[in-house]
Amino acid sequence: MLVFSLLAASASAAIVKVQAGTYLSQSAVTSITPTLPDASTSGNMLVGIVATAANTTVTAPAGWVKATSIFTSGVGTTQIWYDANNAGGISSVKFTLAASDNAVAQLSEWSGVAITTPLNGSGTATATTNSTTLVVSATAAAANELGIASFGASTGSTGNTFTPASGWTNLMPAHSVSDTADYDSGVGSGSVSETETAATSAKWAGAIATFYGSCGGGSLSLASPATAAFGSLTLNGTNQSVTTNLAFTPTDSTASSHGWNLTGTSTTFTNSGGKTLPTTATTVTAASVAATSGTCRLPTNSITYPVTLPAASTAPTAVKLYDAAAATGLGASTVTLTAKISVPPNSRAGSYSSTWTFSLVSGP
Repeated sequence: MLVFSLLAASASAAIVKVQAGTYLSQSAVTSITPTLPDASTSGNMLVGIVATAANTTVTAPAGWVKATSIFTSGVGTTQIWYDANNAGGISSVKFTLAASDNAVAQLSEWSGVAITTPLNGSGTATATTNSTTLVVSATAAAANELGIASFGASTGSTGNTFTPASGWTNLMPAHSVSDTADYDSGVGSGSVSETETAATSAKWAGAIATFYGSCGGGSLSLASPATAAFGSLTLNGTNQSVTTNLAFTPTDSTASSHGWNLTGTSTTFTNSGGKTLPTTATTVTAASVAATSGTCRLPTNSITYPVTLPAASTAPTAVKLYDAAAATGLGASTVTLTAKISVPPNSRAGSYSSTWTFSLVSGP
């Protein structure tokens, strides 16, 4: 018999665009300060799209990180910046240019994004000959991430009209002189790409970034198997063993990014005649993890195997069997542990049972 802790988990919060500022375009400036319609909410992620006419170095205030950028001669740069877990009360952000240049910028605010190291993947693309389309690609490790793509085109002063790919929505205006940006707040795991289309053929610079969801609004929970069958073996006077796989579903919907530990302990394997196996009989020899539809970020495990599952007549202090480093293991995942029971040659025949207890504990 296995005993396990099970808590009800709240549904994870979707990534939502809270607000987006107006498209700001300025000529011959050494800084550009895009604004938001309202002051930001603490804990949300802010995103800044910044573009310059030349390959000009751009710096941002403390706390901001450049997700990706690309320069194409004759087009300029397009850049994606973000401030994870912003302090709140922010309605404008100043981006500084190393030299006077033409620049455009826009701010946006997002809820439901991981508050610690939210950037998952990024990519860039260029077109140095005229084309009406450009494809940018990145990766997403989990379902329901946020994808943001930005584009610059060599349209000049005549202006252009941009059309996002299916599933993507304009973040910057669909019509501008030469810059645009789009988003998709539900990109799936695997390769993520967008094909931007322009009404007028041009050279291109394009960038894309994907961001993890927070899976907030709930608690830590663990679903474990109720029983585990190891099968039988025939005693032959030698050391033998039997193994089985146990599938768990740990879920972290706290949005704390603290990480977690899957711990376990057990009582001594005993048969109906009172004969026992050694207290070191059970070991966890391997572990694997797989994403589910509720995964926001897969756990990063640091446990080295094998690990002995402690046992005694009264279950002793539990040990870590699998863990998730800080800022990993967000949402749900499937963790499979391989357990082995070692049977010494002097064991007595019989049907043995043990009670195993598993828990999910906050912390790395």
